[in-house]
Amino acid sequence: MPKTSRPREEVELVRERILETALQMLIEDGFNSMSMRKLASRLDMTAANIYNYFSSKDELYLMLQTRGFEQLYKDLSTVFNGHSNPIIRGEAMIRAYIDFGTGNRYYYEIMFNRNTPKYTDYVGTEMESIAFNEKSTALKSFHLTAQCLSEIFAANEVGGVDPENIRYHAIQLWCGLHGIVSLYNSRVLQEVEEGTGTVIDWMVDNITRVYFDKSSAS
Repeated sequence: MPKTSRPREEVELVRERILETALQMLIEDGFNSMSMRKLASRLDMTAANIYNYFSSKDELYLMLQTRGFEQLYKDLSTVFNGHSNPIIRGEAMIRAYIDFGTGNRYYYEIMFNRNTPKYTDYVGTEMESIAFNEKSTALKSFHLTAQCLSEIFAANEVGGVDPENIRYHAIQLWCGLHGIVSLYNSRVLQEVEEGTGTVIDWMVDNITRVYFDKSSAS
């Protein structure tokens, strides 16, 4: 919490402004080129004032990562809890992931596409606990996806599926969806296919039909 006597609402507004500007700078300049001094200049603040709100660019970066993964988990868990049929639930989660990735490009970029510090880089530092929280938040979406797949296999009566294989299936599904989102966000997909909405719908339907045996859903 910043060392200031400002009203809490005003403090939160300043923190929000700092975070959003930091996100833009991370995308434009990259993690290594970003500095608190440059951030302060962009915000027309002093570096000393920035440090009243955040201790370092690492804390800013981890807070942004955590925020992105919190929103992704919220979106996925909302549709997970909104459907009782596991196959329909799986399709809804796929669409929720794509919607998050294409609707929050800056967050998605730093969450998945940039070679930025990871939890292991912070082990043994003062940022370790914040980095651990970020990693734990990120893994919640993965675990929820694995749970969804496990229930789909059970609904399709695919017996004897090893838990480790379910993790591999979840990773495989994630890699495929990441490819869709990344190609869309980079506008490469639009160069190949003008009707991107149609082709994405086709890919989602194909995944659920082949991968989830969609024909068993009712």
